[in-house]
Amino acid sequence: MSSKGGRSDPAWGHSEEVMVEAEGQKKAYKYLKCKYCSKIIKGGVQRVKQHLACTHQDVEPCPNVPEIVKEEMLQFLKAFQATKLASRTAFEENVASGAYYNRGGSVDPSFTTGSSRGVRGPIDRWMVGGQEDEIDGPGPIKITPSNTKEHRNQVCLDIGRFFYENGIPFNVSNSPSFTNMVHSIGNYGRGLKPPSMHELRTWILQEEVKTTTTMVDDIKATWKTTGVSLLSDGWSDMRNRSLINFLVNNQYGTVFLRTIDASDCIKNAQKIFELLDEVVEEIGEDIVVQVVTDNASAYKAAGALLMEKRKNLYWTPCAAHCIDLMLEKIGDLTQHKNALLKARKISNFIYNHQWVLSLSRKILKKDLLRPAATRFATAFLTIQSIYESKQNLQQMFVSNEWGASSWAKKPDGREIKKIIMDERNFWPSVVYSMKTTMPLVQVLRLVDGEQTPAMGFIYGAMDECKEKIAKNLDNNLASYKEIWDIIDKKWELQMHRDLHAAAYYLNPQYRWSPNVSEHPEIKRGLYDVMERLVKDTAVYMKIEDQLVAYKEKRGLFGYRGSLSTYLTRPPVTWWGEYGDDAPELKSFAIKVLGLTCSASACERNWSTFNQVHTKRRNRLNTERMNNLVYIMYNKKLKQKFIKRTKLKEDDPLVVDHVLSDDEWIAAPSDGEEDDIGGGGILGEEDGGVIGSARAGRAIGRPIGGGTIGEGSGTRKRKNVQVNLIDEDDGDEVNLIDDDEGDRFENDANDADYFI
Repeated sequence: MSSKGGRSDPAWGHSEEVMVEAEGQKKAYKYLKCKYCSKIIKGGVQRVKQHLACTHQDVEPCPNVPEIVKEEMLQFLKAFQATKLASRTAFEENVASGAYYNRGGSVDPSFTTGSSRGVRGPIDRWMVGGQEDEIDGPGPIKITPSNTKEHRNQVCLDIGRFFYENGIPFNVSNSPSFTNMVHSIGNYGRGLKPPSMHELRTWILQEEVKTTTTMVDDIKATWKTTGVSLLSDGWSDMRNRSLINFLVNNQYGTVFLRTIDASDCIKNAQKIFELLDEVVEEIGEDIVVQVVTDNASAYKAAGALLMEKRKNLYWTPCAAHCIDLMLEKIGDLTQHKNALLKARKISNFIYNHQWVLSLSRKILKKDLLRPAATRFATAFLTIQSIYESKQNLQQMFVSNEWGASSWAKKPDGREIKKIIMDERNFWPSVVYSMKTTMPLVQVLRLVDGEQTPAMGFIYGAMDECKEKIAKNLDNNLASYKEIWDIIDKKWELQMHRDLHAAAYYLNPQYRWSPNVSEHPEIKRGLYDVMERLVKDTAVYMKIEDQLVAYKEKRGLFGYRGSLSTYLTRPPVTWWGEYGDDAPELKSFAIKVLGLTCSASACERNWSTFNQVHTKRRNRLNTERMNNLVYIMYNKKLKQKFIKRTKLKEDDPLVVDHVLSDDEWIAAPSDGEEDDIGGGGILGEEDGGVIGSARAGRAIGRPIGGGTIGEGSGTRKRKNVQVNLIDEDDGDEVNLIDDDEGDRFENDANDADYFI
């Protein structure tokens, strides 16, 4: 019998699909209609076979089915039941024979039904598999304090086997949900029936969506009060398709909205404007204070169009991207370029030869490479790390172990040793690079972090950065002018916005400082922001009066608590505590000071899509795919927010791993040696795929397989990922299952589906 649409089940030849409108609902359903009696059958193709076979199970029999068709369906149903029984028996035998815990005898296959679940009490902690209940084990096993560890080890072996057989990364065990799962299984007691694949992808998934939505709604409830930043950042998947993430951020957390495939419009400013405008409309124009994107030409034009239409918001470029562009331009200067080139040679040599890498770790007691969230942050942080390890590096290359090795006699080894021992040229150039770039890296660390909203600090931090560079170079204008010119050009043409000036004025740490800047653009920026964000004239005039009280420290602003804490508390928190005498100004200040300056929240979660969008999951339907990404993305954002509010934030620039084709690991190919800055981050003129450079240097694109460096120095560079700290320390979990439930995937290279 011919199949329908390539479907092999014989029932398709005896039925046809029909659309049935659901009463009172928008969604219509597809059902199957019997060709012989025209009965519409709900429940799928299996129920059609039961209908045609006249089994009287779950559906009425067909009165008009031909005998030959009836017999054919009966045979298929019998074969299906036999196959299902055999598969189930094999599965249960594998479960029984593969268990480490309580494996002393035969296990009744009915243990999986959960029909005889025992209720566990305190005494059950010390007794498993009682004689009255044989289904949970072969006999009584007494667990005493002396053998508790042994029994736990057996259970852990079973858990470990699940990890190993299914390619689950070890760091999954660090997930709070893994611990919750283990606790829930233990609390349930004996006879728990595991969830089926069908349950996992239907009602369980829907319940988790509801839980996630409740979590997201708690954050959304704060949007009206605080205002929000709409973050939009583009990236390229493994098939070079251009995707755009949309997230919403305020001081209470970040929420993921959606991702779209923008391959056909990534360079079209009008299309990007339409996308941004649609999302602003969804959130609410009165809620969105700013839209943060990359600063490629298409995005700049789209931002201008958006501000022209929406009079109550601002478009601002990602500050982290702008600062990275500054570092790129500085890295192109001759002295920096030479230092970077030689430092990269050192890193390439060490990381491409296993014996040398082992010796360096033994002597340095750390990894030399500092992988960071941006390409040029990696470069200058690694130079800093090399400088900090100067004494140990020199000790390494004069040690007896190095002298006795074959590398000491090879040209590459002699060249690297010469660089390490060069006190006349190399090390002074490293010091110069650090003096001129570390203040800027510190600003990048500020805007890329999420501990405190950076909007209130970015203007002052850029001023302080320039002053530190000048001081590091002994205030010699000829020495720092070239650096200042690069910073000023990027700041004035791209980065600086009225919001930065307004936030500087509203931050008491600067406003009340004796060194406060009185540049006219600060007050002009403040009033421009007021003109745009405060439309009610009465409220505007109240803010005018309250600004005087704030400046002169009157009312609550002048209390001892206010004057004692304004230097230590985040500005948003301080205003929430001491701004009650000026409620309109307080509301305005919290909206401005609570804004972020960068789209880092977008960029650090690209791996979520790499976990979900794979070839082996292309059978997932649209709704299920959306649900998976929605859950994964928002859960990770929430966990990150809790971690940074409860714990001291780690360096926001440093990431856990770097790709093996990174320029600081992979040896340069012919013709690359003199081009330290080539092929890097996209500038504002490039108009290319936004954020791809950052993706390539940060979490970006996980690549699996291969190894780096064996003793002779040969390298397998293709498709390698190097974890510098510990291969299991990272947060990225790549467990992928397809919709058929019979395969698992630990490689997130191929993205085949987008929301």
